Amino acid sequence: MKHSRIVKGIALACAAIMSFGALSACGGSSSGSSSKSSITTVTSGKLTVGVIDIPPFSSYNSGNPKGIDVEIIKKIAKDNNLTPVWQQATYADAVQSISSGIIDVAIGTIDATAKRKQAVDFSASTYLDGLGIAAKASKNITTIADLEKLGSVGTVDGYLWVEDLRTILGSKLKTYPSSVELKADFDAGRLDAAIDAYGVQVPQFKGDSSIKVALANEHPDKRVRSTVQAPEAAFPFTKGNESLGKALDAGITSMRADGSIKKLITDAGLSEGLAKVADKQYIVPLN
Repeated sequence: MKHSRIVKGIALACAAIMSFGALSACGGSSSGSSSKSSITTVTSGKLTVGVIDIPPFSSYNSGNPKGIDVEIIKKIAKDNNLTPVWQQATYADAVQSISSGIIDVAIGTIDATAKRKQAVDFSASTYLDGLGIAAKASKNITTIADLEKLGSVGTVDGYLWVEDLRTILGSKLKTYPSSVELKADFDAGRLDAAIDAYGVQVPQFKGDSSIKVALANEHPDKRVRSTVQAPEAAFPFTKGNESLGKALDAGITSMRADGSIKKLITDAGLSEGLAKVADKQYIVPLN
């Protein structure tokens, strides 16, 4: 009887130890797996982002980026357990950097086009990208036809309207790598007009009554396709990366639905109309 009790006690003790060990193992396992992202990226657990300087949408800011696009991508990265890694980019090299596997995604008012889609995929649209014309208020420049009267016009390389404007303006048109250089030459008096995203120019010249910023889309000119149908900005990312594409789409559509993107736009001093993208994404055709 005594022997039976001893054996039974040993068995119960062993069961308790095994049970405790199993619970410990289970707890340890759950605490270490929740932070891992299931999204495929250039560097595991990180989202490498090319940042184009085009405030208020995005600015590299010496490695501490800020802007509308930056806030959107930060939210998406956080929701998907990814750490953003920022790299400076330009319109000229952003798509190539993605297709070469240097970065995962690029931000900075990049329009979704059929030509670009040959090399990269695009997320859901974030906002509209209107064509703005900044010039001395005294000149009253509001249309593409008005630009033909001027001696020098500048714009940023990479925009959809560049080639159309070059056909119209020829050697009068000068291109720049970013909005920063464009504005510097305009402010210095080396340009009669500056053409950039309308959403960029409004805050750039806010409070300066000597400068008028016109939205060329209010006076469509068939010679410049972007004035007839405003392009839609989106985030280009590695072609065929479905896991990243789904994460970007889910984040953007959620932020559009709850008004977050509209608030980012209005907080930057822009018209909420820029947030009114089409139900079906508009992809600028090849021709």
